[in-house]
Amino acid sequence: MTTTLIDQLKAEIPPSGKVRVLAFGSSNTERFLPGMHWFDILELALRDTYGRFHRCLNIGQCGDSSRDLLARFDEEAGAYRPHLTIITIGGNDSSPAKDISPTQFNANLTELYQRFTEIGSHVLFQTYYAPDPAREGDLTQFRHYMDIVRNVARATGAGLIDHLPRWEALQRAYYARYLPLMHDGFHLNHRGNAVLGLDLARALGATPAIDALGYWDAALAIQNCMDELIQL
Repeated sequence: MTTTLIDQLKAEIPPSGKVRVLAFGSSNTERFLPGMHWFDILELALRDTYGRFHRCLNIGQCGDSSRDLLARFDEEAGAYRPHLTIITIGGNDSSPAKDISPTQFNANLTELYQRFTEIGSHVLFQTYYAPDPAREGDLTQFRHYMDIVRNVARATGAGLIDHLPRWEALQRAYYARYLPLMHDGFHLNHRGNAVLGLDLARALGATPAIDALGYWDAALAIQNCMDELIQL
């Protein structure tokens, strides 16, 4: 699906135009730290692999739930009329403070999918990386909401990049290698963003150009480690 998706996007746009790629989510998506973000890495990888056929816009907002994404759809997401939308949401929804039941979360994700498809956008859902249970406590509810993301993607036919199993495998096997990727118990730093971005780019058939100074080496080493763990 993934390489075909890029080909399809390029075919839908006239040679003089650009594919508009939107990142829509909460603090996992908003740029709020120094260093490269996973969406930056995707943009570079797409350019280095396919050429500059695209424009990227990040409208992530810290604290958002799926309810908030729906509330700002018309003014922000819909107005941009993206050709591809990457939705990463659910962490805040899983908090009891947000009062969003599993049933409502499922309905909200489904409505987001429908709204984007109505304006001609392909939808790609992502699950999260793994929060740190040592700092965040019981993550049962969070994992349940990530299952809902998977289920909605399956039911709607949307794309899905399922990061969580890879990150949980690393966390269980090599906690000392996992920990330096985290800004805090629930957010990635620039090192973690590099790993997430490389995984997303690879799922779309893209890789950033090789850097002679080894900029990608540390993230690639983690990515390779996750590959090995998932195969075990």
